[in-house]
Amino acid sequence: MSLDLTNDPNVSEAGPARPGARALPLPGLEQLWVILVLTLLGVVIALVPTLPHDFWWHLKAGQLVADQGIPSTNLFAWSVPADQPFVYATWLSEWLFYALYRLGGLGLPVLARNLLGLAGFTLVALEARRRSGSWRLAALAALFAGAMALNNLTTRTQNWAWVPFGLYLLILGAYADGAGRARTLLALPPIMAFWVNVHGSFVLGLALVMLVAAGETLRSLLRQPQAASWLRLRALYLAGAATLAAALLNPIGLGIFGYVTALTTNPSSQALVVEWQPPTPHGIAGTVFFASILALLALFALARRRPSLTDLLLICAFLWLAWGGQRHVVWYGMLAMPILAQCLAAPRTPTARVSRPRMVLPSTLVSLILLGVLVAVQPPFKADLALPRPYTALFAAVPGAPGLFSADTPVAATAYLRTHPSSGRLFNEMGYGSYLDWALFPATQVFIDPRIELYPPALWQDYVAISEARDYNALLIEKYQVERVLLDRVVQPRLATALAADTRWQREYADDRAEIYKRMIAP
Repeated sequence: MSLDLTNDPNVSEAGPARPGARALPLPGLEQLWVILVLTLLGVVIALVPTLPHDFWWHLKAGQLVADQGIPSTNLFAWSVPADQPFVYATWLSEWLFYALYRLGGLGLPVLARNLLGLAGFTLVALEARRRSGSWRLAALAALFAGAMALNNLTTRTQNWAWVPFGLYLLILGAYADGAGRARTLLALPPIMAFWVNVHGSFVLGLALVMLVAAGETLRSLLRQPQAASWLRLRALYLAGAATLAAALLNPIGLGIFGYVTALTTNPSSQALVVEWQPPTPHGIAGTVFFASILALLALFALARRRPSLTDLLLICAFLWLAWGGQRHVVWYGMLAMPILAQCLAAPRTPTARVSRPRMVLPSTLVSLILLGVLVAVQPPFKADLALPRPYTALFAAVPGAPGLFSADTPVAATAYLRTHPSSGRLFNEMGYGSYLDWALFPATQVFIDPRIELYPPALWQDYVAISEARDYNALLIEKYQVERVLLDRVVQPRLATALAADTRWQREYADDRAEIYKRMIAP
């Protein structure tokens, strides 16, 4: 079967229809390509372990939001003042995760991650189909976008931003092409009111509106073919103003922009967190990212359907963003791959309607089988699958949530701390701090956790020095008066070796990965 690159709106991939008859919404062979790719992506998302760093402390914050309202200070760490301000800008997604946890246990927030990811890439496929007219190219776009997101699939508050971003792409893309009516722009402000309270990426929605408005204005001024009329531009400007106003519907109003600026320019984040650093051509996500850039350059020059001026502005802006940090590659992929699909499509031609065999029954049966596979890997069914031992070894034995959370979740070590409490200060590995926030607060506070922007750079320098066993006793004992150390042998091997040989410290607990040392009291 040859690849269909047709983008003719008069060509039907669904085959002929009888006059007056309404076909059932069942998939044909063409739609099966997208269903297959989305099933693959859905399975991959469901199989990715949830890392402790950006889940557990958010879940604890969601509990506090539900019980006490939105907090505004440090709370969890003893190494900075308890009343030090901290902005819980993602309060709504935290509350949603906690509400799901209360409703169905730990499996339900992970299931939400899986469904939100699947919905986000479905929107990418729909936008690619709208642009290219081909279900096969839509499948290709979703596949490449999903590949670029492989480093961004853990359960975290960002999950709640995938669908708003995809909806903005669909609404604004259709409007710029002249296919969307002005009333469709009415959806942008309410989506923004939700987005601004679930994740800091809401600024990307504002950027999309501004870039589309700028591009379409330039096209109109340059009198390019099919440029938007001033009436349509006015509707776009009004929608942009309403969207900006909707972004202010958050607990700190205009301060939300200062929060995003501080977060994205935080020097500790840039230096210590891999996802804030520029992408590299290593791994699947990095390789596909750089390959997509080369593909777009070639298609811009050779394709028969080149991108519009608005598309170029969008790609340049999001490529610049992705070039600066790996965590932004997912947004570039979701935006750029539908445009790549458009470039691969054949130009629109006024040809007669062509019918193609749909083979609805076999396609529907295959779709149902794929749906069954997708359901089987979701919580709680995943625990009953006979998955390979090397894969199951990636997970921690979290009570009530087998096969969901990664092995670097310090479940057993935390249980030991709970049953062997101490009033002294605890030094902990950063990722462990997130689970400790959830499981032990307020009885125990942490030295540090993944809220990178909360802690001053000097504290992070001390943390790195201790983890590398440089002047660790001067820091642990003399500067911070630490009584206990909870370390990760994989992440902090030098510290583990040093403490094991140091008579001032005694190991009181060890498992496959975590160790707890207590400081020996001098006679």
